Amino acid sequence: MKKTKKPKVVMVGNTPITPISAKEQREVKKRIEKRHEQLRKRYPEVHGKVVDFINHSVADGTLYFSVRFKDKTNFSVRYSCGMFVVGEDISDMSAGDLEIIREYMKPIPH
Repeated sequence: MKKTKKPKVVMVGNTPITPISAKEQREVKKRIEKRHEQLRKRYPEVHGKVVDFINHSVADGTLYFSVRFKDKTNFSVRYSCGMFVVGEDISDMSAGDLEIIREYMKPIPH
């Protein structure tokens, strides 16, 4: 009769961590591969291309991120965040405290 070894428990901080079994490793690997397949389908035109360089910049409140490929094609993503006023006031700071003199616009609740 074969004895099975108990997996060793490793402490990470105050948390006990036990190694995952071979079956669990296969399941995790399968889920990762499935996720990668979904990501490949998201932008199929860039799958398998070789990257030449990556560039990013910010202009007029927009973040530009681009990936240039060796075949001279370019994949770019542009991010813009909407800025809006959440409150307007004037305050007196001469005493070291924030004493609001007047609120022009009440803060917008989130």
